[in-house]
Amino acid sequence: MPRMLAPTVSDPATVADWRWQHAHAATSLDDIERLFPGRFDLPVLDREGVGKAIAAYGMRATPYYLSLARRASSDDPIWALAVPSPSELSLRPEERSDPIGDETPANHPLRGVTRRYRDRALLSPTPICSVHCRHCFRKRLVGRAEYALDEAALDAALSWLAGEPELREVILTGGDPLTLSDDRLAAVLGRLDALPQLVSLRIHTRMPVVNPFRVTDVLATRLGQLSKPLTLVTHFNHAQELTDAARAAVARLRAADVDVLNQSVLLAGINDTPELQRELLFALLAARVRPYALHQADLVPGTAHLRVPLARGQALMRALRGSVPGHALPRWLLDVPGGHGKLPLDYPWAQPDRRGGLVLEAPDGSRHHYSGPEAS
Repeated sequence: MPRMLAPTVSDPATVADWRWQHAHAATSLDDIERLFPGRFDLPVLDREGVGKAIAAYGMRATPYYLSLARRASSDDPIWALAVPSPSELSLRPEERSDPIGDETPANHPLRGVTRRYRDRALLSPTPICSVHCRHCFRKRLVGRAEYALDEAALDAALSWLAGEPELREVILTGGDPLTLSDDRLAAVLGRLDALPQLVSLRIHTRMPVVNPFRVTDVLATRLGQLSKPLTLVTHFNHAQELTDAARAAVARLRAADVDVLNQSVLLAGINDTPELQRELLFALLAARVRPYALHQADLVPGTAHLRVPLARGQALMRALRGSVPGHALPRWLLDVPGGHGKLPLDYPWAQPDRRGGLVLEAPDGSRHHYSGPEAS
């Protein structure tokens, strides 16, 4: 439960209502001071620089999520993930507003739909999120009303999906689909659940992380009533985010027969060491969340300070291999800039040698020759 809220907003029943959390999200440093008087030492911050970053990219963070921060510093993972930094004002030439090509014409047949693969498509019914993540690859559109689908646009998107016989899965994304009301979300999922060509459905959401009160018993039950398997992919980046409230949200989903996976982003200073990753991965296992993907941070404008060099990511994956169970090791993925899909990255455990075979590096660092027809 959020700690040290202002007395006027500290009623537990109020604070634990997801709508209150969403409506009272902080959008400025002044909001944070009002919500947490005396909690954070804000005067030491570069207020002018933070203000410029907020003006450039916006800010939104629920009181619950901010309450997880221990100090007002980029050294705190929660603060760094939620509160804009003056570093976001430094741009690099390789950065692009749509780094993974969501709106590339070849991938974007109509409003709200992205399709990079023959068997899958994304449906984005809303641009709204409870928290604006600083590394978000959709930073250009989050919170912008012009990206919301009205009833006509949503119906057109669902009708288009219905007419694509090769689709096997539709992924609800955004924004955050769980910012929709129960009824609106159920209506969208119901239309998709009725499509005979689909095998499964998926929801990408950060609500279990940033506003876990959204996952009510009623919502979990409605999600579990779909006829097709539903996978909910959430987004924990640091073990500090796995609170009692977050674990309870996951438990409600799993009790309703909703599979829960996690995708995180490799972020400098937040989760880029073997120790931090192991802590996160074991915390996910303990919460019955299956690690699924570790994404290389995309080339989002103003995020160079958060991106980890590929060589360091490769060394990290090497260190994790053999030190966490195989089922807890996520795939390290890179979205090819421009909308060309995801590329798995990993440490090169097998390298060709001059004898026509392979040199295999074991998790303990020892090297071994592998030969035979299968080696070529």
